[in-house]
Amino acid sequence: MRGLAPRSTLALALAVLAIAFPTASGTAALSHGPMLGVVPHIGVRAASLAAAATPSGPVVYHDGQVMHTNTAYTIFWSPSGYPISTVYEGLINRYFADVAAASGTQSNVYSVATQYYDTSAAIQYTSAFGGSYTDTDPFPANGCSQAAVCLTDQQLQAEIQRVLTVTGWHANTSTVFFLMTPNGVGSCFDASGAQCTTNTYCAYHSDFIDTNNEHVIYANQPYDGSIPGCAGATGQGFPNDHDADATINAISHEHIEAITDPFGDGWYSNDGQEDEVADLCVGEFGTAQGTVNGQPYNQVINGHDYSLQLEYSNDNAGCVSSYTPTNAPVEVAEPVLRGAAGVGLPVATSTGAWMHAPSGYAYDWLRCSAAGTGCSAIAGANSSTYLAVKADAGHTLDARVVATNAAGATTAFSAHSGVVVGVPAARKAPRVSGRARVGRRLSASRGAWSDAPAGYRYQWLRCNAHGGSCVRIGGATHPKYRLTKRDARHRLRVRVTASNVAGRGTATSRTTARVAA
Repeated sequence: MRGLAPRSTLALALAVLAIAFPTASGTAALSHGPMLGVVPHIGVRAASLAAAATPSGPVVYHDGQVMHTNTAYTIFWSPSGYPISTVYEGLINRYFADVAAASGTQSNVYSVATQYYDTSAAIQYTSAFGGSYTDTDPFPANGCSQAAVCLTDQQLQAEIQRVLTVTGWHANTSTVFFLMTPNGVGSCFDASGAQCTTNTYCAYHSDFIDTNNEHVIYANQPYDGSIPGCAGATGQGFPNDHDADATINAISHEHIEAITDPFGDGWYSNDGQEDEVADLCVGEFGTAQGTVNGQPYNQVINGHDYSLQLEYSNDNAGCVSSYTPTNAPVEVAEPVLRGAAGVGLPVATSTGAWMHAPSGYAYDWLRCSAAGTGCSAIAGANSSTYLAVKADAGHTLDARVVATNAAGATTAFSAHSGVVVGVPAARKAPRVSGRARVGRRLSASRGAWSDAPAGYRYQWLRCNAHGGSCVRIGGATHPKYRLTKRDARHRLRVRVTASNVAGRGTATSRTTARVAA
């Protein structure tokens, strides 16, 4: 859920908190977004369902950004006296490596996210595991009082900031950092203690702006195996290790919600609780695929067994363990061309944004009239990038993208490019006018050019008395030139260079009369 308080109240409270609470070191607080994608205690979820209408889909797009691809990093904060076992750490890192290795498949819960999108592109199941870091720096003084060691959200942010500085990792809107804390360490969103590991949540995701002015998307991942209410839902199994599997299940919840709703303005329901794709399926594990030592698992990712909650699918109108499209792709936003329209220059097209999770794209390029009519396919132009040729000059280009999935194929067209230009060529040479006499001013016309030059440069040349052996006159780079004593008994020319995105062309005027002293 997008926090357990109503959205407007929570947003106001968070704005106050960002101003009011300093970090443990006394420095100004990092600004952050709301607590999103809360994995609630089992009892808290049950009470919420009893007190309100049953959460229901669909999840609705609210015009924000999604992660088209994603990279995950893990941070294990384990000071002296607060160990994190190598088994626990190793299984969590293996999980992220498995999710990355299975990218592009449709056999696990991460494939469910591919049916969602923003205005530029659909989410792809393209995950990477960026790396892991274990930090042994001591915990700060308690920021809350609900546990023997109790850390606030701002203290967790400060730890992520410290690790980014030490490792040189950089944040961006396609990266999410998972912060794991040891057994026995609690946290609260703020010093009030209203929302903590002890009474409310098992994990959540949020974001803040770091000292490099980069957007950090992160998840707070407590040690869920020992928190009452954070493990043991009906159907949940622990096929690898009880404590690691409990946290991994919460990680899958936060990871997928960070992908579909990183900033709280992406995909969530209008059911009154504003549930995200994983919130709608908390505690649902579906049918087990098998058991390991008596423990059920419902996912096999890169050959390893996991027990992960289901994710909400709009197309299936319910919670599912994997996603196979049942409808052909539907265009949400047209493909966008990038690159200058010039002979010899590449133009590229995006895929556009689509519903129903395209699994592949095919491309064709079309050559159209300058007005965008009479389009015909260009032979052999079948990739997302096209190099314009001379035959394209004076025409516009259009990209045709065919998106396919298991249910069918759909075609979309980009907007037309600008008119393709070639290197400018002079249709009429520059001309010099004015009296060739020392002290008088000469003027140059630029001539007439093909291919719509975007700019012109001038260079005056001093030639011998016969108009040959011309050399540049230093500083004489304007359309007008005043003759000097050095020009006496010489003839002059002007050279004009016309340029556009395709390149530069030059043309030189006829010589003037011999300059009189």
